[in-house]
Amino acid sequence: MYLNLQPFGIQIYGKSLGDAWLSLVASILRHGEKDRDEKRDRIVLQNVRVKINKHNPEDKIIKKFGDKNNLKELLDMFFHNDKMKDFDVVPSFKCGTKSYHRRIKEGSMDKFIIKRLSLIPESKKAVMVFPTYEDYEAILKNPWNDYLPCIVAIQFRLIKRKGKWVMNTIFFARSIDAFQKSFANFVAISKLAYIIKRRLKLKKKVEMGIIDGFITDAHIYKENIAKAKKLEKKLDKYIW
Repeated sequence: MYLNLQPFGIQIYGKSLGDAWLSLVASILRHGEKDRDEKRDRIVLQNVRVKINKHNPEDKIIKKFGDKNNLKELLDMFFHNDKMKDFDVVPSFKCGTKSYHRRIKEGSMDKFIIKRLSLIPESKKAVMVFPTYEDYEAILKNPWNDYLPCIVAIQFRLIKRKGKWVMNTIFFARSIDAFQKSFANFVAISKLAYIIKRRLKLKKKVEMGIIDGFITDAHIYKENIAKAKKLEKKLDKYIW
C-alpha cells in the first residue's frame, strides 16, 4: 500500500518485505517522473519513505516473484563475498569495489553494534555507515565507472515496550533500483537485523520491530519498465 500525502509525497507502508517492494515498484510506475541520470533513461520518485510492519528474510512474495539470481548476488555481497558485482542489465561499474560484507568486517561494525546495544540498549549510536573517504577519491578518478554503496547507513534501535525490548531497524539509501534490487536490499537488511538480534546479550526479551527507511532516489530504468508493468498488472491483489 502507498500513501500520497502532501507536502511529503509518496510514503510506502508494507505489511511485509514483498508487499513493500511491490508497492514501491507500482508507485514509481504510477507517479514517477521521467528522468535521465548518468546517461540512462528512467522513471523516478524522489525522497520516498518506506515502512515495513513485519519482516522475515524468507518472504513468500519475494521468493515467488523476485529474481532469484539478483537476490543471491546481493545477499552474497552482504554476507559472503568481499567484492561488489554489478548485476544490472546495463552494468555501470567494474567488479572489485569493497562489498557490504567486507566493509562490515573491516570495520568490525557488527561486533560494535552487538557490544554497544548489549552494554547500553537504548543507545542511539548503534549505526553501520558504509561509504568511506576512500570511495570519494576513487569516484573522482573514474566518474563514469564508479561505485558508492546504495545503502548508506543502517541503524538498530532498541525501544522499551511492556517490559521487553523491541528492535527497530532504520536505513538510509542514497539510491535504489526498485525493480531489480530493492527487494534484495530489503531481504539483506532484514537478515542482518535478525543476526544482530540473536547475538545480543540482554536480560530482557528482544522482539523484532519494524524496518523504516528513507530512499532519496527510487527508480526503474528504461530497460526494465516493461517487465515492471507486467509484474504490477499481474499482482494488483498483493499491492492494493
